[in-house]
Amino acid sequence: MKTTLVSRDENLLAKGIIKMMFNVLDYGAKADAITLDSPAVQKAVDACSENGGGTVYFPKGIYVLATVFLKDNVHIKFEDGTDILGSLDFYSYEQQEEIDYPMYQDASHSYFNLAMFVGINCNNISITGKARIDMRSVWDEDGVRGEEIRHRGPKCISLKECNNVLLSDLDINNVTDLAIYFAGCNDVDIHDIKMCVYIDGISPDNSKNVKIYNCDVEAGDDGIVFKSSYTLNRLDVCRNIKVWNCRVKSRCSAIKFGTETNGGFYDIELNNIDVYETRITAIAIESVDGAIIDGLTIKDVRIKNTNGLLFVHLGQRMRGPEGREIGEIRNVTLENITAEGPYEPYMCIPSSYFAYKANNYIQYPWMFGTKAEDPENIKEKGRYTGWQLSSNVCGLKDKPLKNITLRNVHFKVAGGVKEYKREVPDVAPEYPEIMVYGKVLPAKGIYFRHVEGLLVDNVTVESYMPDAREDFVFEDVTFR
Repeated sequence: MKTTLVSRDENLLAKGIIKMMFNVLDYGAKADAITLDSPAVQKAVDACSENGGGTVYFPKGIYVLATVFLKDNVHIKFEDGTDILGSLDFYSYEQQEEIDYPMYQDASHSYFNLAMFVGINCNNISITGKARIDMRSVWDEDGVRGEEIRHRGPKCISLKECNNVLLSDLDINNVTDLAIYFAGCNDVDIHDIKMCVYIDGISPDNSKNVKIYNCDVEAGDDGIVFKSSYTLNRLDVCRNIKVWNCRVKSRCSAIKFGTETNGGFYDIELNNIDVYETRITAIAIESVDGAIIDGLTIKDVRIKNTNGLLFVHLGQRMRGPEGREIGEIRNVTLENITAEGPYEPYMCIPSSYFAYKANNYIQYPWMFGTKAEDPENIKEKGRYTGWQLSSNVCGLKDKPLKNITLRNVHFKVAGGVKEYKREVPDVAPEYPEIMVYGKVLPAKGIYFRHVEGLLVDNVTVESYMPDAREDFVFEDVTFR
């Protein structure tokens, strides 16, 4: 056994978290940017665990890793300036496990082993240090994962039913599946993470007592996205989560609840969030599989150059165990939220394997749903038409949203709509997205329908271009 007494991490020592240091170089890691070092790192992790826990230490260097399985009381610590490169061989990663229970959720939320760092039923673990992790855009080129996952590769950090987790100070790049995904975890602290990744950024699923702060997320799919799926083979909920001081940029939705919504979301607060250059929606709050959303506060959000601004939606996809009732959305507060342009093109990481192959890095705000091979429509014509996805807050006729508060909300939208349909269909497609009732709704600000106990206090909208629509439309709404 090769160990070194810890002296450099006084904070962890003072808390009694770590005891000894296990230097990965002592276990055969080369840090030469060529050798696959994950077998050596796994030896260090195993030795650390067998000796009661401690720190697995990475001296500054360039390491190539595939899959490393974390264990109880093991703390991965990178020396500042360390580089971690994902293996370029997709098959060098642990391949996805067999699932012997119903898979109601998307495949990406069903598998955990295909990742760089994997924690299953671990207690008291951490990955910290000012290191750059570059997964190097490794996709499932052969499509062995199945069409549903659409060539997605390995996750970066994948955790299932872990307790007391710390992730901090990492710069994560070019991940081709969910970047940080954790399901059924408790007491999770994620801070000072920067990432630019192809799929979802930070994804809590049925997790409790979570803190996410001081993070900068750019995602090809959703940015910070809350799930309540059936991946644990049971119904569970997200509860007591706080997110603050974060910046989010996304090719899909920046802040999102869903679409995996089997269990529920309770007592969640987000504040001081910057959303910018986002293709679909800044804030999306969805329950479509029976989830209860109760006690959600989102405040002090600044939105810039984003297509759809707000989407609160109760639907009835009901993808999950039979016998579930339609969910509920209640006690939601949106406060101190601003949105503005100018609505201009921007660079953004691609959102899929196919977009990556097409080198699709430029996003034109007005091109959503427009074929990319039509440059005239994208670059010029679309700019001057009413293209922006309409914000909407909608329950169901027999199941209204309850106690929804909007206070100090100010939107400046693109505008430009000259003609529109006043009637809005009352049945939405199964997959929830902000345009479920149509891309252009009869309100240029927010369209409200089937809401019981709505409070609207100091909410305004203006547009850059003249717009024929009303500022707000209320249908089947009661106020408080």
